[in-house]
Amino acid sequence: MKKRKFTWIDLIIIVVVVIGIIGYRNKIAKANVSTPNTNKEKILITFYIEEIPDFAIDAINIGDPVRESIQNAYFGEVVDINPGDSIYWESREDGQLVPSSREGYSSLYITMEGTGIINKDGVSIDKSVYYVGQTISLNAGNSLLKEGRISEVKIAE
Repeated sequence: MKKRKFTWIDLIIIVVVVIGIIGYRNKIAKANVSTPNTNKEKILITFYIEEIPDFAIDAINIGDPVRESIQNAYFGEVVDINPGDSIYWESREDGQLVPSSREGYSSLYITMEGTGIINKDGVSIDKSVYYVGQTISLNAGNSLLKEGRISEVKIAE
């Protein structure tokens, strides 16, 4: 067998492999760093939806679990349900939008009690950050509350 010479290309390959191993170890080390232990507080989250079928409201009960539909964050349990007149926006002949009500539909304020961390960016629930005015969809009881808004977040008393 003929002995091969060590070339610059061999050196470059070794350096690239070593840099890759070091980078991978640093990535793993960063993932293992623990986050500061902050205490979660009991919070009340109020969610508002302008228009939802009445049968969907009837399928929600006090004590039902509530989850956000995309991140699957647990918002807690339903503690209050307040239906009102639905708000349906329709256009007049002059192009202005006017609110009206539709039969068989209602607006809904639903309040949930859960745990989270309120900070300057909003409220952290199950590693996701939510804020007042954010449009989200929730699964509450046996209903899907599609495209409503978080209207209030406060510490439970």
